[in-house]
Amino acid sequence: MRAVTAAPYDKLRLTALRYAVNDEAEQYIAVMRVFTDGTAGLLSDLSAREVADRLGTDHGLELDPDLVDARLSYLVQAGNLARSPRESEARSIREYLTTRSRYQLTQRGELVHRQVEELLGATDEVREVSTEMLGGILSGLRALRAYDQQALAEVDPDVLAGQVATLFAQFERLVTSTRAFYASLSQVLTRYDLGREDFQAFKSALIDYLQRFVDQVARSMPPVAELLSQLDPEPLLARANAGARLINLDGTGARRSTGLDAADWQDLRIWFLGAPGRRSDAEEVRALATRAMRALFVNLRRLATSTDREVSRYADLVRLARWFDASDNETAAALWASAFGLYPCRHLGFVADADGEPAPPTSSWWRGAVADVPVMLRASGERKAAGQTARREDFSAVKAQRLRERAVAEAERAAALEELRSEAGPISGRTLSDSARVQLLELHARALSAASGPLRGPARATSALPDGGRVCLVVTPAPGTITAIRSPAGRLLLHDLQLELT
Repeated sequence: MRAVTAAPYDKLRLTALRYAVNDEAEQYIAVMRVFTDGTAGLLSDLSAREVADRLGTDHGLELDPDLVDARLSYLVQAGNLARSPRESEARSIREYLTTRSRYQLTQRGELVHRQVEELLGATDEVREVSTEMLGGILSGLRALRAYDQQALAEVDPDVLAGQVATLFAQFERLVTSTRAFYASLSQVLTRYDLGREDFQAFKSALIDYLQRFVDQVARSMPPVAELLSQLDPEPLLARANAGARLINLDGTGARRSTGLDAADWQDLRIWFLGAPGRRSDAEEVRALATRAMRALFVNLRRLATSTDREVSRYADLVRLARWFDASDNETAAALWASAFGLYPCRHLGFVADADGEPAPPTSSWWRGAVADVPVMLRASGERKAAGQTARREDFSAVKAQRLRERAVAEAERAAALEELRSEAGPISGRTLSDSARVQLLELHARALSAASGPLRGPARATSALPDGGRVCLVVTPAPGTITAIRSPAGRLLLHDLQLELT
């Protein structure tokens, strides 16, 4: 089993799917169809104007070239398209602006859009299993088993590669159709709205078809398993991959058709032979057929036990819809109340605001005041709070710690202000402690803020001391003057300003 990874590169590749599910998905899908319709757009690069013209002529979608360019840029970011390196010739600035960016399809974009188109074209109809592929798989294995060492050396590598690729193409078709058949079958078997007529038609076709399918798988399993146990794929793959092969840009061999790699043969063996601790998928297919039969019998029992009424909810709903369609407004309201038990709302009077008046019963829900509904009542309909009341936490230790820190900070601030008071007079050339320098810069900032604009005259700022005194800093503009203050953290230079403590 392949491990599911969440590598950043995998997430980046998954962004190529976003264009098919966003709000402008119709426009993005139309743009991608321009690049993927046929084979004309695979090796070509198109400008935004060329894409807009093709959208109008081929898809009937008229879009502005600037909008198309924005859509193309988004697809480039998602990895679906790439900007073409080809230089374009322009005879005017306008032509250059419209053709300077050309876009081409990427390998990831082609793969993603092919899957999107397959999903859009899929239907909910039950598809048959390609059981005719079992005979082709058996014939292909017999042909490969017939190669001995001499015949293997003489066979053309391309002929051998074609036989192996055909075998695995048939196997892939068998597996894909089997999965699609059981996926659609599970949706039908679990439906509760199957009537007697639908069930009768479905039962006859399903029982006969499942029986034939199981018989064909049972007949093919033993010879296929025997051939796979006797067949060694390594000499076949060595001969089939001989000769000149396509090389990637990094020097590794390009990936070939399914079956020409040893890992593909492991999947074939698991489907028919199984693996240690796991039974084969062919046996699982037969078990699924048995489960389908049981689900069919459950529906049959439900139909057989209800002799006096219809069991199809689909028929009941269709009948109810006819009644609604043929009734007037009053009859439809009464029918709605009888069928679903939903009666008109009764606006009861209640106090929406503690300080206001109760809302009268005649007021509309749309214009009435908003009631404060508790979360528990709104979510689960219960008035009492769920769970036990949490224990009261004791924050006294943390609170005491914060008070001690605050007292230390206030003491340091008072000491710094006391130091500034002792340095009364012009402050230039003085040496201060770091805490005193911080308080000086705070006074300086408050003084400049009090000036409310360019400093044209003396500006003051004051701080109170614990003993009731005050420290005042006077900041005066003095062009050409440099005030220098030293502290352990370094030297502070203030240009064109004179500072004085009072």
